[in-house]
This record gives sequence, C-alpha cells and structure tokens, in this order.
Amino acid sequence: MNKPRFVVCVTCVGGRLIFDIIRALRDATDYSVTVVGVDADPAAHGRLLCDAFVALPMAEEDPDGWIQGVIDLRKQFGIEGLICLSDQEARLAAQNREHLLNCGIRTSVSSWETVNIMTDKLLLLQTLAKGGLEVGPFEPVDSPESANSAITHLGYPRTRVVLKPRWGRGSRGVLVCDASRTDFELFLPDRFCGTGSFEHVRSEMLHRKMDFDGWVAVPYWDGPVFDVECIVAGGEVVLSAARRRQLRNPFSPTSTGHLLDLNPTVLAYARRMCETLRVEGAADFDIVLREDGSPVPFDASARFSGSIGGSYTAGGNFLAQLVRVMFGLPLIKYNIRDQTPLRPFITMGAIPDANSNQLL
Repeated sequence: MNKPRFVVCVTCVGGRLIFDIIRALRDATDYSVTVVGVDADPAAHGRLLCDAFVALPMAEEDPDGWIQGVIDLRKQFGIEGLICLSDQEARLAAQNREHLLNCGIRTSVSSWETVNIMTDKLLLLQTLAKGGLEVGPFEPVDSPESANSAITHLGYPRTRVVLKPRWGRGSRGVLVCDASRTDFELFLPDRFCGTGSFEHVRSEMLHRKMDFDGWVAVPYWDGPVFDVECIVAGGEVVLSAARRRQLRNPFSPTSTGHLLDLNPTVLAYARRMCETLRVEGAADFDIVLREDGSPVPFDASARFSGSIGGSYTAGGNFLAQLVRVMFGLPLIKYNIRDQTPLRPFITMGAIPDANSNQLL
C-alpha cells in the first residue's frame, strides 16, 4: 500500500533553527511530504531546505496580502496544510480558518476565539484564572498612571515587577521595574527589552514615543522556566514535552540551550491550560516554577517555538505528529528521553537535489 503524500506550507523558513523543523517534518515512515516554504525574506536560508519557496509579505504589515498569498499557494502548488511558526501568522490563520479550509487548506492552529486569548497576555491570565488555574497576581495597564498604580499594588519598590505589552511577541517590550537600579539597561542590543527603576522605564518609553496603552503588569517570578509544547486532537493532549531553559541571557530571542525535563507538575499544568483554552492543534506555553514549586504561566502561543527541534532530538517528533493530527492519520507513540541536555549548533545539512545550484 502506497503511503499518503501531502503538500504542506511551512512559514518563517528564515528562522535560525529551521533545519531541525524541516528535518523532523520529513522524518516519517507513514507519509511523505512536499514542503513549500514561505518567508518575508526572499533570501531566507531555509528556502534551500524546501521543495519550493515563495516570499510573502509580513503578516502584520499586509495581512490581506499574506492570506491571499497562502491561498495562491493552493492554486500554484496544491498545498493541503499550513503550519504557522509565528504568532501573527497564527492569528491570521485562525481568523481565516474556515475560509482556508473551504479552499482545501488545513491549518495547525486553534479556533480564532482560542488563539485570540492565547496571544493576548491579559486575556490569557483572566481566562485561566476564571477556569480555576493559579496564575498569580496581575494588573491591566493603559496609562503611565495606571502602570505606576499597578506595580505599586504588586509590591514595587520592594520587589521587581514586569511590565509588558499584551500583544507582545517573545521578549519584545518586556521591561523589569527594579528600584535598585541606577540607570536603564537593555537586555538585548537590538530589541527594546530591559530593566531600570520605574522612572527610568517611563523615561525610555517617552524617548521612544511609546505609551502604556494595552499593557499588563505581573510579578517578576524567580525560578526555572519551561518551554512546553503540546499537540491537542479532539480536546485531548496527544503529545507534550517540557524543556527547561538553560540560557546565559533569560531574555534571549532564540534558544541557546535547554534540558529536556518532563516535569510532571509542569506538564499537568500545561494540560489544564489546553483544556481551559480549548486548544486544538499546536500550542507552546512558557511556564515558570515559583520558589514554592507551584507553576504559573507567562506566555502562550498557538504554534510551536523555533526550538521545537530540541524535543525532536530527544525522541519526540512533534512536526510529524502534527501532520498526522491535521490529516487524520493514526498517531505514533514517542518515547521522549527525559533529562536530555540540548544545545544549538551550526551543521551541514542536505538539501533537495533541485536546489543544488542555489547558494546561501
């Protein structure tokens, strides 16, 4: 019996760790796949790993153009599935989920109601708290005055408090209010993410012509941070794994190291998050274990993180399992190797023969 073949579009193929993602997607014995990659950068290095590549506009800059571009891929290449690897693309795909399905394109994302909650940090905490999960204290922020009031209510200046935009991605805009600081310091040279007293933070915001409308304040939680990926089918978590961060800079935009750590408390909390949020398909959660050993979330995404390849290296092929969920194939049981230490390295990777004359 011939195994099924699917044409799948993968976004963000310019990502630093895209090699692991494409390799995992192709590494399945029960199906074969034609990979159509897309990225806003026409020179995205991951294009050489794909069977075909098309440059699409940035989803946040031209949402209509991005959606139409995906639909055109159906006409041009016959794509049947769409795997989103950025928050804005996941939001757009969720908003247009039924339209895409009517065009013959299955997606990796949940419903718009779920994705809208997952990608709004305030709505996320409110929804989880309403569902009975412990999320810790939090305060909405919409002005400098409410920011000052919120951090005071959360213990500033005695303790550090984090201010961040509700719809921010990764560490973008994450500001740690620390009264012990004598100046403002950026955590990253190319991204507005840093620490200082509230006065420093407010001054930096004014300098950058930014305001606090649509922000949220939360405590600065000390403790190990876990990236937890889940796949949900029919309301049931069918595959999950947790990777504990081992980073020199905790605000690094890409992984510089993890330890595969199947912490039962963290995984149980992530399962409850999936149930409460009614997740379907791919999900990624950032969860911290506080000093008392209890978990709280600080971020959620309706897509896998760029470092999902770490779990693949440890024995869990989330990309292949996601394809099975998307197309209704029988699932495979994976034995993920707990306590696997993971680090990213540059490697020489084979590319499709058709790309042999293309250069990076």
